[in-house]
Amino acid sequence: MTDLQPPCAPAWTLGETAAAPAAPARAVRADDLDQPRSAAQRARLLALLASDDRERRSRAAGHLVGGPEPEIRATVLDAYLRDSVDLPDPGALHTALAAAGPAVHTADGARPERLALLAAGLVAADADARGPFLPLLLRLWETGPPDARRHAARGLANVPADTLAEHLEPRVTAGATGLLDLLAGRPLLRTPALARLRERHPHARLLLVDGPLRGPEAAARDAAALRTLRDRAAPAEALRPPTTEELFALARSGEPRRVRRALTLLTEDPAGIVPRRLADLLRELLTHPRAGVRLHAHRVSRTLLDRETHLGLTEVLLDDPQPDVVCRAVRVLAQARRQSAVPALVALLGHGHETVRRAAELGLLRFGPAAVPALRHAAARARPDRRVRYTDLLTRVPSAPPEPGPPAHS
Repeated sequence: MTDLQPPCAPAWTLGETAAAPAAPARAVRADDLDQPRSAAQRARLLALLASDDRERRSRAAGHLVGGPEPEIRATVLDAYLRDSVDLPDPGALHTALAAAGPAVHTADGARPERLALLAAGLVAADADARGPFLPLLLRLWETGPPDARRHAARGLANVPADTLAEHLEPRVTAGATGLLDLLAGRPLLRTPALARLRERHPHARLLLVDGPLRGPEAAARDAAALRTLRDRAAPAEALRPPTTEELFALARSGEPRRVRRALTLLTEDPAGIVPRRLADLLRELLTHPRAGVRLHAHRVSRTLLDRETHLGLTEVLLDDPQPDVVCRAVRVLAQARRQSAVPALVALLGHGHETVRRAAELGLLRFGPAAVPALRHAAARARPDRRVRYTDLLTRVPSAPPEPGPPAHS
C-alpha cells in the first residue's frame, strides 16, 4: 500500500501503528530536577544544595554546573570544594576555578585534595592557567595531605619541564633541594644553573639536553644580521622616551626583565600616572611567577602610592608561595598595625613553614589586644589538637582583656 500511494497524498495510517499501545504520559511534579531551565527551577536547585540528602545535593549540582551564570558555577564550585556534593565530571568546574583564581584555596572548609584535583585538570586543559596555578600546586604538593599531593604531582607533571624548572630554580638554589624530585628524569634544556645543580646533586637524576643544532650557514647569517643592525640608522621614534601607556603595556608583557625595566622607568618619571591604574597594575604583578618581579612591584607601591594603598597591596603578599616574602609582608603589616590583616596573620599560624609561623606570632604580639578577638575566634573553631597554638599565644598577648563569660541572671 505504501508503494502504491500517490506522492502528494497524506501518509497511510497503518493498523499495526494505530493498535499499538501508547506510552503512558509522565506526570510532571514540582520537585522534578530535570524541568526546563527557568528562574524558579534555578532557585529550587540552589535550595537543594542545602539539602540533608547528599544524593539530591549532588544531582542539583550536576544540573546547575551546566548553566551559563558564573555566580551559579561559583556556588557549585564552593560546594564541591567543601565536599558537600559529588560530580561525575569535575572538569565542568574548570571555568569556575579559573575565574576564582588561586586565592580560592583560602576559603574556609575547602578540601585540599579536591582543590588539587581541579587545579591539576585545569592546568592540563588550559596552558594559560599554568602560571597562576603553578604556585598553588607546588604548595599542595609540599604541604597537602597524601591525596592532594598525588593530584598536585599529576598536575605538575603536565607543566612543561623547562617552565617548571625556571619557576623552581630560585628556591632550589636557596636550598629547597626536595623540589628536584619534580624534575627527575624529565628532559630539561641545559642552562648554567641546571648544570651546577646536577654537579652538586648527582643523585637528583636531572636529565639535561642541548638545544636544537644550528646549520653551517648560521654564522654567516648571524654576521649579516649584525651588519644590518649596525648600518641601520636609529629612527627618531626609537629616540623618544616611552609613554606611560607603553610602559603599562610593557609591564604586562610577562617577561621578567621587561617588566622590571618598565617598573624602573615608571618610578623614575611618575608624572601623569593615575594612582588607581598603577595600583591595579601592581596588584597583578604581585602574583607574577617570579619573586623578583613581585618584590619589585611591592617596592614601587611603597614609593609611588599612598600608605593605605601600599598596605592593602602588602596584604596580597601574605599568600606568596615563598616563605621569606610572606615573612617580609607580615613584618610590614605588623609594624603599621594594619588591623584588616589580623585574621590573615592568625591563619598563618597554621602555615607549613616554621619561619612563617614564627613571624606571624611575633606580628600578632605586636598588635597586642587588637589581635585577641581574631585569636579567640580561631581557637573556638580549631580542632582540639590545634587549639593550643591559639590559646598559648593568647596568654602571651600583653594586656589581653579577659574572655567574656556568660551573662549573669537576676
